Amino acid sequence: MADVSDTRRAASSSAISAAAEQSVAALDRTTVRLERVCAAREVTGEVGRRQFLHAGPPIDIGDVPGPMRGALIGGLLFEGEARDVAEAEAIIDSGELTLLPCHDAGALGAMAGVITPGMPVVVARSSVGHLTFSPLNEGIGGAVRYGSYDGDTLARLKWMASDMAPVLDDAIGASEPIELVDLVADGLRRGDECHNRLIATTAILITRLAPALIGAARNREAAAKVAKMMGDNGHFSLPFAISMAKALTLAAADIADSPIVTTMSGNGREFGIRVSGLGDRWFLAPSPIGEPKLIAGARLEDVTPTMGDSMISETAGFGAFAMSAAPAIMSFVGGTVEQARGMVEQMRGICAGTSSRFLLPAEEHRGTPIGIDVHAVRRSGVAPIINNGLCHRLQGRGRIGAGITRIPVEPFVAASDALLAAGMVR
Repeated sequence: MADVSDTRRAASSSAISAAAEQSVAALDRTTVRLERVCAAREVTGEVGRRQFLHAGPPIDIGDVPGPMRGALIGGLLFEGEARDVAEAEAIIDSGELTLLPCHDAGALGAMAGVITPGMPVVVARSSVGHLTFSPLNEGIGGAVRYGSYDGDTLARLKWMASDMAPVLDDAIGASEPIELVDLVADGLRRGDECHNRLIATTAILITRLAPALIGAARNREAAAKVAKMMGDNGHFSLPFAISMAKALTLAAADIADSPIVTTMSGNGREFGIRVSGLGDRWFLAPSPIGEPKLIAGARLEDVTPTMGDSMISETAGFGAFAMSAAPAIMSFVGGTVEQARGMVEQMRGICAGTSSRFLLPAEEHRGTPIGIDVHAVRRSGVAPIINNGLCHRLQGRGRIGAGITRIPVEPFVAASDALLAAGMVR
């Protein structure tokens, strides 16, 4: 006859399985529409004159790495809170600036991830009511998200806020509704993995918006400039993709006993995950560097450890979990096409489900693995993989490369322990 502890374990295991299925169903069935492009202050009350959002788990302002400090300087200059770099640094060092994680506001910030009140953001809304947002992508050259704050970078961001955002918002309002899950699914079919390669996805987005971009334009010259910038930036659709991914993971969150990961994110010091059945609790490890492919002249010792919120892509079932769809991505992040296929297959072993929407042509249109299960990570010892951009460790230096990174297993094991303990208590 089974003792009480055996009975509890069996009941706990059954509850975990059902909860995982519920989270996976949410990831696989929730729909997400593009809502608008506007200033961050119009979407959330979590930003203010001296209150910004940042990528990754919570971090004290004195501990922010160089690129995030550079992004804070850029944000203060962009907002007119500081007249020059020295004044911006004085504000930061005085403790007058409050930082909150983007994830706590339903937001996502790529790389340094700083979001200020006036930054133009892409806004999405899910079929279950979650509102998510992420800043418009500035390109892969000088960008505030990479910690740059030179004159050209700030001038471009100001133009994006003053001119580009209203043009895009008008076009979105005048176009047929754009379903962002479909956008990413189409991108995967056309050779993107939709995290670090988005060339096809961006082209699809331009095609979808073009009639309204022309028809709704109050200023044809401004609309033409917007269209050109979109076309010149192969990463332009990233915030559209990750805002959708955040909405999917929010739909899968807060399900009792669920072992499914709903957040993976780094701040350049620590990498953290959150798990559906454990709410907003962070499980942390030192941020890894992975296997970077650096730009010419860059050195490994100059790389900032993993930072950014864009690995919500992998959390939702694309990015590195769909690399077999995008052979060309390997020239950007390093590795071979065969390795990409092997990585996707390995990720299947730590996921609780398979997508019915994110399909991989190179795998006979099999769905991507979705729903990272912390118990499966614990059992297998297999670390989840992301592909990510990399910043120079010093502020103002910008992008230094990209790479494939395995996340330390320790946060997943700790979350598994916490879930099992909670289940046994109940």
